[in-house]
Formats: sequence, structure tokens, C-alpha cells
Amino acid sequence: MKLIFLDTETTGLNAWKYGKPHHEITELALIVHEDGKEVYRGSWKFVPRRIETADPVALDIGGFNLDVWERDAIEWSPKFISGLCSIMDGGVVVGHNVKFDTGFLKALFSDFNMKFRFPPELDTKALARMVWGFDSLKMDFIRENVDGMTSDGAHRALKDAEDCVFIYKQFQQMMGAS
Repeated sequence: MKLIFLDTETTGLNAWKYGKPHHEITELALIVHEDGKEVYRGSWKFVPRRIETADPVALDIGGFNLDVWERDAIEWSPKFISGLCSIMDGGVVVGHNVKFDTGFLKALFSDFNMKFRFPPELDTKALARMVWGFDSLKMDFIRENVDGMTSDGAHRALKDAEDCVFIYKQFQQMMGAS
């Protein structure tokens, strides 16, 4: 089975506004596992195309720093998005509140008129509830209350994707799977 652990950082909470893409992805991370082994890892910063719509609080939470982004960020392109589709094709997208992340990807794909049938999704919030029985399923709460997790680097796409891998592995152990 192919699992695509995914996380995004964004310029706000609304992928869509008035039927059009609104806030956007500033950072994306993917960790791909096939048959229980990591086979791919990627993390990118992206130049916001509509920075004027950004929520300053969201930018702060996601670690957005204009100097860093001007130096390290790349532009979205149809070629990059096609590659992303190839990576995700045939897998299951796994994330914490995964519909948020895939909603932003769908808005992005719409912006570029890219057609893609998104794979099934698995939300690590549900897995965390089964493993630890927490009432709060916020990632920060889970990090604070689970041995082996830390808040260091939190709210960065790669760290958050890695934490989804951790939660998934804890679920597998609980279920007695390998």
C-alpha cells in the first residue's frame, strides 16, 4: 500500500472565497511510504501569488518569513503540479485534518486548470483518538501529551508530516500490524 503523508502551511484558513481560490499554500511536505518503507520525501516553500489576501496570524503560525521565502521559495508551475499528481496517484493521502490540506491542493489545481482525481484520505485525528483516546485532537495537544513527540519545529510542513507518520505507526502498533 502507498501512503502519502502530507502537510501544508497556508496564508489563511480559506482555500476558497466567493467560489474562487483565496488563501494559498506557502509550504508543502510529502513523505511517501510503500509497503511500510519510506520511498520519497519532499518539502518546498512556495511564493504566494496572492500575498494581499494573507492573514498575518496564519503567516506567523506557519513560520512565513519574507526574507527566507524570497531566498528559498519556488513558483508553482504546471510541471511541478503534474509531478505532484504522479507522486500522489494510486495512494492514500494521510494527514492531520487532511481535508484542510487537500482542499488547498484542490484550489491550487483549479487555479492551474489541472484535472486530478484525488486519492482516498485517512485522517490521523481519527487514528490519534483510537490510540490515545484524547478528547482534544489538536496536533499541539497530542505533541504535549505523547511520549516521543515534541513541539520543536511545529507548524512547519515537514515536521507536521513527520508527526503524522508517528501517529500512523503508533496506530499500527496498537493494531498489531507491521
